[in-house]
Amino acid sequence: MRKINKHHNSEKMMTDIKKDNVDGNIGEKEELQPWLFKHNELLKAISTAVKIDQKKLTNILNYKHFKGEHLNLMISHPSFQDEILVKLFSEACLGEILVFRWSQNTLTLSNFDQYKFSYLVVSYDQSVILVPVERVEALEQGLSIALPEASFLISDRLYPRFISKGVKADLWQNGFQASGSLIDFTPNAFRVRVCAAPPSSFRWFNSTVPSQIRLYEGKDIFYSGNCKSLYEKQEGADREIVFSIIDNMIQRFSPKALRTPRRQGSPPLHAIFEHPFTKKTIQHPIFDVSTSGFSLFDQSSEIVLFTGMIIPQMSISYAGILDIRCKVQVIYRSTESDGVRFGIAILDMDLTNYRKLFQILNNANSADEGMLNKVSLDELWEFFFDTDFIYPQKYTLIQTFKDEFKDIYKRLYEETPDIASYFTYQKNGHIYGHISMLRAYERTWMIHHLAARPMGGRPIGLAVLKQMIYYLNDVSHLPSANMDFVMTYFRPGNKFPEKIFGGFADYHGNFRHCSVNRFAYMTYPVGKTLWELPSDWFLKECDDCDSFDFQQFNRNNSGGLFPSIVKRLKTTESPSLEETFSVSGFTRGWKMYILYHINAPKAFIIDEKSDMGLNLSNLLNGLKIFVADENVNPKIIFAAVSQIRNIKPDEALSLMIYPAEYAYKNNLGLHTKEYVLWILDMQYGNEFIEYLGRKFRIRL
Repeated sequence: MRKINKHHNSEKMMTDIKKDNVDGNIGEKEELQPWLFKHNELLKAISTAVKIDQKKLTNILNYKHFKGEHLNLMISHPSFQDEILVKLFSEACLGEILVFRWSQNTLTLSNFDQYKFSYLVVSYDQSVILVPVERVEALEQGLSIALPEASFLISDRLYPRFISKGVKADLWQNGFQASGSLIDFTPNAFRVRVCAAPPSSFRWFNSTVPSQIRLYEGKDIFYSGNCKSLYEKQEGADREIVFSIIDNMIQRFSPKALRTPRRQGSPPLHAIFEHPFTKKTIQHPIFDVSTSGFSLFDQSSEIVLFTGMIIPQMSISYAGILDIRCKVQVIYRSTESDGVRFGIAILDMDLTNYRKLFQILNNANSADEGMLNKVSLDELWEFFFDTDFIYPQKYTLIQTFKDEFKDIYKRLYEETPDIASYFTYQKNGHIYGHISMLRAYERTWMIHHLAARPMGGRPIGLAVLKQMIYYLNDVSHLPSANMDFVMTYFRPGNKFPEKIFGGFADYHGNFRHCSVNRFAYMTYPVGKTLWELPSDWFLKECDDCDSFDFQQFNRNNSGGLFPSIVKRLKTTESPSLEETFSVSGFTRGWKMYILYHINAPKAFIIDEKSDMGLNLSNLLNGLKIFVADENVNPKIIFAAVSQIRNIKPDEALSLMIYPAEYAYKNNLGLHTKEYVLWILDMQYGNEFIEYLGRKFRIRL
């Protein structure tokens, strides 16, 4: 029989075991090597420890065996009396005897009888179980120990420590570089094992100044930020370093005039996610939430998050029946008297999930009870005709394909949140206000169909406008929304959009941030003769150099943002706009052409195609012509148009010509109309929202 060594105190031992990577993620050969237990003065925690019986211990041991985890056997060195921890794998346990088998990487014990066996050390949850070793028997391929009737469960950590799985680590400090892996972490710190990347040397590492740490797995970055070194230990060519986070709060986005209201869901919402470091699934109620983020409040210290941590996949669960998926980041961690609060910012989500969250929060706000994102199309048609949005001349164009037109809008309003969005104000099923948005270009959304009718003297137009403001306030930060710019068209003299959009452009006063361009609108050719380009003129599709010329033309003539929104993005990470529309059964696309005369650009022409009726004024289906030389004969322009579209004399094609004065100067049509194109760079969306709130006294 072996006697228990009364001087062994497991509180200090637990600290040392955790520090020396009981369940670390290093290679098996290194992991199974024994190491010295270096502390001579150990606290006496056994006398106050909780006792667990043999049956409970057996279940824990079998759970560790099921997970393939090793155990730790504390022994005394036969010559030097050093305490050694040996990592071994056990067999399944029936309750009285626990058998260990030697593996090819195990350092087997010579002179077996000379060793003193003290404890079996089991890491369990956030505690350590000390199992007194009373009888040991040598086996041919291992050893066995008899399990006592009672063992000791010791848990005295102020903060829990969790083992990391599969997370890589990079360290930078003023030109010094090292890489390795994350070993474990607590709510306040984490430990990495890194090796200096040649030609760097740890002689360059200064533990007294901050370092930048990146924790990642594959393409997913879980953390990147400045940290302070608390402790370091050399392990051969490697070094183990414990870091703490320097910043308790980060500013993810620039301050905004409008902070979307946070609400508490009923029934409550829950955050469900796989912890990026432990790979364990966590579910926790959400304290409050908005479309920009939410907070979690924890009293148990089991949710181990820290400022700056990114969670690539999180679900916001609503009543257990709706999951809203998003990518989030912890922006602050605040310790309070009764727990810890985590502030979570939503970094990205697709528009389907954004609309779900937006609608849930709308329903939680009784002040906006009329705002619904579900609409009867019959009511919508009645609303469009009653508000003169579909006026007689427009209807004559629509009526020739009205069945196709109805089908287009049915699919737009019911099936395609990634390319279309809308808001309505309704009462008793009757629509009083409506505004919609359409993804018109790669990273640009177009506001259109803004209309309202009276309802008891209430400004319904402002109500739907307010709803759009809340929507734009947060969605523009989401990469998946593809909303770098917002645009709209309106007719000069239409007072409401002139005040909203034109008013802000005048107020802001910078056309590189918010531009306004006036176009002449006409149909072509219908009764006009088709011309051919003269021999010294030629038309070609724009390349990068031509696109640059287009930008320079706009910069020096109008300052407009249109070249920025039609510029193609060279990326393969997401589908193009054409592909996105095609998947939904729609057509959308454009090509850019340049008209030259003796190597001098005379006009830039954008050929746009979309389904008829996608926009009721057909502003996305036709040609936009930017005339660089106003002395060009219109016949040359029309010849280029004919060459691009190869249209027949009896076909009608929408043309928008800039500058509008060119059309009037050359008498291009008795029925020419004007449209104003307004474009806002959403980097300045906050100023637009602030302007609307002040100008129209909208309480945001």
